[in-house]
Amino acid sequence: MLLPAMYAGVPDLPVVTSLGQKGIDVRDGATMDRAIAELWNAVDECSLRPMAIGGRPRRVERLDAAITNQIPTLRSPRGRGFTLLRQSNPAYHQLASCFGSDLPRVTLAFRETEVHRLARKLIRARRTAVRANDAKRPRGRPSRQGMIISTILEIVERGKFVPLNGLKALTQLVNRSGKFEPPISDDTVARVLDRLYQETKDRRFQRLRRRRKQQGVSGN
Repeated sequence: MLLPAMYAGVPDLPVVTSLGQKGIDVRDGATMDRAIAELWNAVDECSLRPMAIGGRPRRVERLDAAITNQIPTLRSPRGRGFTLLRQSNPAYHQLASCFGSDLPRVTLAFRETEVHRLARKLIRARRTAVRANDAKRPRGRPSRQGMIISTILEIVERGKFVPLNGLKALTQLVNRSGKFEPPISDDTVARVLDRLYQETKDRRFQRLRRRRKQQGVSGN
């Protein structure tokens, strides 16, 4: 959810591209690490609430930001679990009183609505950065696709557009969201949608294409 908000339109690292061309599906570990870091930054800012889910009967317990720092590897991109939590750790007794001693089965979770809110915040930050970079360029015409990537991400993220609405409806929403001169064309919006779908495989960016009927050929 955060990766499209942070990196849609940003080229993959050369090694990721090279392996992809060889048919090897890999993830860009650095981008994933930065996305996870944004989650924990939001936790520290009290805009995202971590929760622990588990136990019998099943229960949900909200975690303070301070206690998440006490749990080994919980914040690590390669960890994010409670497996290494030992009885000598002050956080162990607090969690064990809620979930019992089988803490490795406890799951870390975040509210989906809060993660969506964080994604929209990151989109806005990207839009501000893009505009700031464009303002610093004294020469050359900025890429019109680059100008609208963050706009389309925000429109789709807010649920204002679904593929069934059609390409023209999305183009109208894009042009209403910003003062583009001349207005953004359907072809530019289509290319950005195709690019986002290719990079994210998110079906919200998949265009519905009409198939042309083939005319029959009559014999003499």
